[in-house]
Amino acid sequence: MYDNIRELAFFLRVSEEASFSAAARSLDLDPSTISKVVQRLENRLGVRLFHRTSRALRLTQEGERFLASAQKVMQALEEAEESLSPSLNEVGGVLRIACTPALARLWLAPLMPAFCEAHPKLRLEFIQSATPPDMFEQQIDLSFQSGSIPDSSLVARRVGTVRWRVYAAPSYLERHGVPRTPADLAGHRCLNFLPGSYRSNWHLKEGHTLHTLAPVGAVSANGGDLLCALAVAGMGLARLAEYRADADAPAGSLVTVLDEFEPEGEPMYAVYPSRRHLSLRVRAFLEHIGEQLSEPR
Repeated sequence: MYDNIRELAFFLRVSEEASFSAAARSLDLDPSTISKVVQRLENRLGVRLFHRTSRALRLTQEGERFLASAQKVMQALEEAEESLSPSLNEVGGVLRIACTPALARLWLAPLMPAFCEAHPKLRLEFIQSATPPDMFEQQIDLSFQSGSIPDSSLVARRVGTVRWRVYAAPSYLERHGVPRTPADLAGHRCLNFLPGSYRSNWHLKEGHTLHTLAPVGAVSANGGDLLCALAVAGMGLARLAEYRADADAPAGSLVTVLDEFEPEGEPMYAVYPSRRHLSLRVRAFLEHIGEQLSEPR
């Protein structure tokens, strides 16, 4: 039985590293040892798990199917061991969380006092960025992302919904009129995220047609906090997350337009790498926010 577990562990590490040499370095073993153990596993199963060439190593179709089952087995083993650990309720180490500055400030920050009090041995590190991080390169444990998750190697758990609206100050609308359709935006001053960024696209639905617009105005920025402030100052229309406008704009300083063209809210996901076993600290954090949240404040 021990040999079987060892084979699974080596197989998973080679799958993660996509290299026998890299897997060997991470385990402080000789590459030939890793290769022999994986070959023994293939012989026992009667299938090839990897396509091997001089330039690349990738999973076969059988290897892809076996990978999913092997991950479940190793996770179950890890959970069984943790269930006997006396430190089960003493989550420790460093938890690195990536999210936008607004989400950290308006959504997560109110929940941190209770979480940190419950886990005094855990240290939190927040990496704030408007763009999704490279989770492996930056060693991120957990990332909060909305919309689609392009990387299929990641696990995404839905934790809420983010609604976006087009906002303007009443003074701006008095001077320039109220847009009635998405096409009217072409005649308005639009405050937008930097050209080419994900948020620079405004998605508006007209009947069964989804319009994707990229309005360009006199001012653009890489953060919604400045766009919100400029909209409050009457400089133009801005498409903002509803929770940001509710929190940052004084009451009555902004109104929404084109509400009937807004699609349903975007799902908000807690994202973590599927090729690593879910750590106790990530599990504790997900349980905490799951109990506290249904959508951003």
